[in-house]
Amino acid sequence: MIFDMPWIDYNRLVDTHGHFAFSGWVTLALITLMIYELPGNLYQKKIYGYLLWAIVLCSWITLVTGPFEHLKFIADAISMLYIVVTYVLAWVFIRDILKSYAGRAVKLLSVSAMLSLVLSSGGALMLAYLFSVKSLNAVLYRDALFGYLHLNYNGFFTLAVFALIFNKVVPHASAKANKSIFIFSWLLCLSVLPSMFLTFLWHKVSLGLRIVPGIGSALLILTFVWFIICCAELVKEFKLVKPSIRFVVVLALAAFAIKISMQSLTFFDTINVLVFGNRPMIMGFLHLVFLGFVTLFLIAYFVQKGILVSKSVLTEIAVIVFTIAVLINETLLMLQGLGSMFIVSSPLFSWYLWGAGLLLLAGSLLIAMARIRTRE
Repeated sequence: MIFDMPWIDYNRLVDTHGHFAFSGWVTLALITLMIYELPGNLYQKKIYGYLLWAIVLCSWITLVTGPFEHLKFIADAISMLYIVVTYVLAWVFIRDILKSYAGRAVKLLSVSAMLSLVLSSGGALMLAYLFSVKSLNAVLYRDALFGYLHLNYNGFFTLAVFALIFNKVVPHASAKANKSIFIFSWLLCLSVLPSMFLTFLWHKVSLGLRIVPGIGSALLILTFVWFIICCAELVKEFKLVKPSIRFVVVLALAAFAIKISMQSLTFFDTINVLVFGNRPMIMGFLHLVFLGFVTLFLIAYFVQKGILVSKSVLTEIAVIVFTIAVLINETLLMLQGLGSMFIVSSPLFSWYLWGAGLLLLAGSLLIAMARIRTRE
């Protein structure tokens, strides 16, 4: 968006970036951890290996074909295959996890996460249909896109993260803490569908149609309250986290708290219009969840598990560089969004964000190098 590159189809490139970030990184990472970390020894079943490889192959084929118009048919076909793979995975996983000895909060969160992943495909399929018929229905396009993003970000990503967290915490927590965890898990799961309608308030709706998003907003507020209660109950559990990554974990959970409180406020028309009519604010919110919450959590989890060796100097540098890049990127997006609201934005923000993107790339490469150099 800075340089003049007429030989690049920018819209297709951005679309491919989103697909690969979802399927090739976060979805793959979360599902792999759920298979290997949650009770039931799911990783011993061959079908999960096949399904994970299918996700990997679909992700990379889409990456190399997506940016090119003449390969559009292949990219679209593989995207449909990826959706089918997630359907099979969800069915197999839900069946197996319900039979496992996982705690009730973990079962609730993990099953709800997989159902959210399946439901999100409805938005993707609607978008594919609109593109295929060359529809100019902007309202339907935007609702399909926002629904798809919501069910991934606030559904699958968020629920899967807390399933992994509570899988580690519940066995060591007190009865009082476990009760708080279960209530929080219920509220979080119940909030997913009604809060999706908050993203539809950007266009005019009747008073009756405001009831569902109102319920969603109320559930988000209650979820936030119980999140604070859980944090107060589980502060001692942070002692089990390696000191070198405690700050990263705190940042990730703080990003979730900011996300859920901001999301609840979008029920009010003034805020909803400002947010959903402001691209930098939307991008800031999406990156807050994707990078600030989920990605930082995954990096911290990998370090805690020893997948990334914390004693390695390169690992420490890599995590620090990436974390700083996330903070800079999020700060710039929010400032750009506020600037757009008050009509005082600067074209220099595009250059600043490009610099932050390069820093994110550097941090990612350093993390990959640290993993390669310290592999067993």
